Amino acid sequence: MALPIISTPEFITKIPSTGEEIKYRPFLVKEEKILLMAMEGNDATEITNATLKILESCILTPIEVRKLPMFDIEYLFLQLRGKSVGETITLYMTHPEGECKHRTEVDVKIDDIKVQGEVKENKVMLTDDIGVVLRYPLISDVATTNSEDAETLFKILANCIDYVFDGENVYNDFTADEIDEWLSSLNQNQFGKLVEFFQNIPKLSHKLEWDCTACGKHEEIVLEGLQSFFT
Repeated sequence: MALPIISTPEFITKIPSTGEEIKYRPFLVKEEKILLMAMEGNDATEITNATLKILESCILTPIEVRKLPMFDIEYLFLQLRGKSVGETITLYMTHPEGECKHRTEVDVKIDDIKVQGEVKENKVMLTDDIGVVLRYPLISDVATTNSEDAETLFKILANCIDYVFDGENVYNDFTADEIDEWLSSLNQNQFGKLVEFFQNIPKLSHKLEWDCTACGKHEEIVLEGLQSFFT
């Protein structure tokens, strides 16, 4: 005799970048095991793949998860975590400086964590008639990078150029070397316009305040990115 099937609840949330409503369900034990195994291996690529697989399994509305911006992925995964594990995340916070090394337990409500920043037009004009259409970084663009040096940021920027256009043509059939060379030919003002776009990317962000339970000192910090809420 087959075992009884336990129904899984469904929830609705919005994709931050588009405002589109989607349905999703909590992740199950089999999916949580995928993530735990990836985290135990401490391999960025495996963790990325596990995160994407879980989202693809749990989001019931047909969407291309792998084409969502990084901040969408982080927000949606946090919503999944809230409905699957609990609506509150417990963090252990220490002073950024000073003699007191005490770790204070601080609870954060997932509903209080939002994507901060405005989704702006992705067209950047470099001259009167030459411009670039950019996309926000995907999880695949940034997941395997663990540094913020100039070379890494340059590579991410190059990967996020959808196409270049002028008054007559659209240029989208270029190699990595060709776009690197083209970017290198820009002057500082033109390149700065592209950098500004990425500096203002919306972020999963939350201002956290707490009082140390040992010395009583008040602290506050802005947490950004999914990893900050699982440290």
